Amino acid sequence: MVVRKVAQRIPFKPSKTQAALLEQCFGARRFAYNQQVEAFNAYDKDTNPRPKYPSTTDMKRANEWLRDSPVPSSALSNAIMDFRKTQAAYFRKAEYGKNRPRFASKSDAVQSFRNGQPMRRMDGNRYPLSKKLGSVRIRRRDRFRYPLESLSSWTVKRENGVYYLVLLFDVDVQPKPPVGGEVGIDVGVKDFLTLSTGEKINYPDRLRQLEEKVRREQRKLSHRVKGSSNYYKQKASVVKAYAKVRHYRENFQHQLSHRLIEDNQFIGMETLAVRNMARKVKRKLDVNGKLARNGQASKRAMNRSILRNGWSSFVDKLAYKAHWYGRMLVQVDRFYPSSRICHNCGHKYDGLLLSEREWVCESCGASHDRDVNAALNILDEALRLSQTGQ
Repeated sequence: MVVRKVAQRIPFKPSKTQAALLEQCFGARRFAYNQQVEAFNAYDKDTNPRPKYPSTTDMKRANEWLRDSPVPSSALSNAIMDFRKTQAAYFRKAEYGKNRPRFASKSDAVQSFRNGQPMRRMDGNRYPLSKKLGSVRIRRRDRFRYPLESLSSWTVKRENGVYYLVLLFDVDVQPKPPVGGEVGIDVGVKDFLTLSTGEKINYPDRLRQLEEKVRREQRKLSHRVKGSSNYYKQKASVVKAYAKVRHYRENFQHQLSHRLIEDNQFIGMETLAVRNMARKVKRKLDVNGKLARNGQASKRAMNRSILRNGWSSFVDKLAYKAHWYGRMLVQVDRFYPSSRICHNCGHKYDGLLLSEREWVCESCGASHDRDVNAALNILDEALRLSQTGQ
């Protein structure tokens, strides 16, 4: 049994009074976060290695309006915790000039605040946020999926003009009954996934339609005068189009990972290093000092395809679901030559080019689909690793 965090997102439409109160809470959360960023900007390794970060109490003492704000106290503490996570991520990176914590802005597309001390009761069909903020109507189709006793926190979020109540539950997960399926998975650019069963899986055409809409909205934005009201309206349209793409991709990955977990007890995959795979080609100069053609344009196109497919997020979903439901996920070494080894006889074809989608083994004469052959070899190698314990 595994205790996991499960989120449920419920859209709602606040009244004008409640919307104004929620906007005050968003502002208070931004203020608490930005106070931490301002203190961090005073950091200097030699002269000021330990800047003074204001606590929730310090901020309330110095700002009377914050004491009278409807924002829950735990939301300010959570804003400080969010900054500390951002700060820790910044110091983990080697290049300190990049990914520096930035100020939260009122113009950000997503505004939110989180309360870690929720009420665990209902008033009819309404869930009470607090005495000052009032309650949220829960429609029948949005009824809670888990008991209120397991509610650990809630977050109110405004994304692209729509308000959401995001509930976080602590749920006990029971392992699923064992099944007999085993599958190897090869990820690719041409096909999102190729299974050892021969099935090839791609994103639905709807995703490409949504991506095309993003490009259209971006072209419209390029024709607007920067800083004008029409520019900001169009920018909001671009953000909304991006959000639709992100949500559609996430939903597809969740459904696909759930299906693979339901049907298979053992899953083999290759280890991915997406950051290295999507690295830019270094510019080179020819003998005349001009930029040489070294495949930069084609590499950029491949990088876009790699990042568009979202391999890392899919592997993350598959990994935690396998842990929850008692399945085994084994990842083989990324340098394992799965595409070049004949699954029929084990002969290694060193001359295989990336453009060759099908090839014939010169040893046994077997004909192979490059990706299906790779998925079969990944499954065999993953089974071997699981048996030897490596």
